[in-house]
Amino acid sequence: MSLNSFDRLCLKKIPCDACMKVLISSIVDLDKTTHNRLHQFVKYLSEKHDITVISVNDWWKEEQVNIENYNEDFRDILNKIEVIKLTDKKMKPIFQELTSFRCVPKILKDLGYEDFDSHLNYNTIMFGYFIAKKMASAGIGTVYDLADDLPEMIRSSPQINPFLRGFGYLLGKAMLRENIRISKKVTCTNEYLKLDCSIPDDKAVIIPNGVNTTSFKRCQSDVRKKLGIGEGEFVLGYVGVLREWVDFKPVYKAIEDLNVKLLIVGEEGRLYENQRLAKKFGVSNKVIFAGTVPYSEVPKYMSSMDVCLIPFNTSKISENALPLKLFEYMACEKPVISTKLKGIEKAVNNHAIYVLNYSQLKNAIVMLMKNEELRINLEKRGREFVVKYYDWSTILKNLGKIIEDLEGYK
Repeated sequence: MSLNSFDRLCLKKIPCDACMKVLISSIVDLDKTTHNRLHQFVKYLSEKHDITVISVNDWWKEEQVNIENYNEDFRDILNKIEVIKLTDKKMKPIFQELTSFRCVPKILKDLGYEDFDSHLNYNTIMFGYFIAKKMASAGIGTVYDLADDLPEMIRSSPQINPFLRGFGYLLGKAMLRENIRISKKVTCTNEYLKLDCSIPDDKAVIIPNGVNTTSFKRCQSDVRKKLGIGEGEFVLGYVGVLREWVDFKPVYKAIEDLNVKLLIVGEEGRLYENQRLAKKFGVSNKVIFAGTVPYSEVPKYMSSMDVCLIPFNTSKISENALPLKLFEYMACEKPVISTKLKGIEKAVNNHAIYVLNYSQLKNAIVMLMKNEELRINLEKRGREFVVKYYDWSTILKNLGKIIEDLEGYK
């Protein structure tokens, strides 16, 4: 149950004059989505400010993924903020966006939108724009945060009829331009996304993804024992969603004749397809699908791995990606093998190993299996690197300042 503004302020013990009212429009449903960028934004902002989130209703994820305990450690944050869903109906998120013009005016009126100090539009195409336009009419500025190439995601989305994807892409491009135009600042994860989305220099601010290096670190783990993995077995690992940009075919082919285990943590997306592929490649006995685990347990699973993977395909979506798992792996002192993608390579340079096909992947795995000194070197340097450059505690201060500066616009 949502708390009203007064109760939330009491919980946070913040003097009212130090607290801004921040409205967030989000394509992410916080309580039904595995941990991502917005969770960190909300966690940080709610420590000081009064937060209200309007989001799509990702009911389909709840049916697909068991997330009851996944965000348990985030529950106290959710209890401090007010979350409003666009609809209670079982509509696909893209259709919730398309029909949002009907419900957004009433939601804003009920909230008393003129009383907010700033608006953060997180990765939406349409309903965040409708909100930004209404807020601008009241002299309230918007920060538009782009974590992905949204038009490209529409063009490849399995939730959209293939015959409509081309139109959706064009509509997405047009709405992206409008969102950028109406926003006071546009934050994005990297320079490539900025260029591909044509964000003007005077509006653009790079806010990369990061990691909580206090929570994510190498730790003692009983995961291997629990999953029946032998003490001396070499374990490759992946943590995250199994969406359309994640490609395990090269991984399965690379490990066909290698004495390794592959531990996959996560299930959102193409779980059953990946299970069938493992069987097809004859590696089912080497692959362990652990499913979704509580976010607080993820460091233990990463600590049980010898080498961590980012097996993305080479698409417009993945090229500009900067996944949280990259920094979480490194914070847990794990060597990373990633598909060669410009966003990742620019971010961490020689702190990861890059491959383009299954043979390069296989060679990289064998090299790390045989060369303990190289593994240790990558582990040590990786941890030091993310602590210095990609800790959320530093990154989020920049985001907070951008949003707080909007208060002067009103």
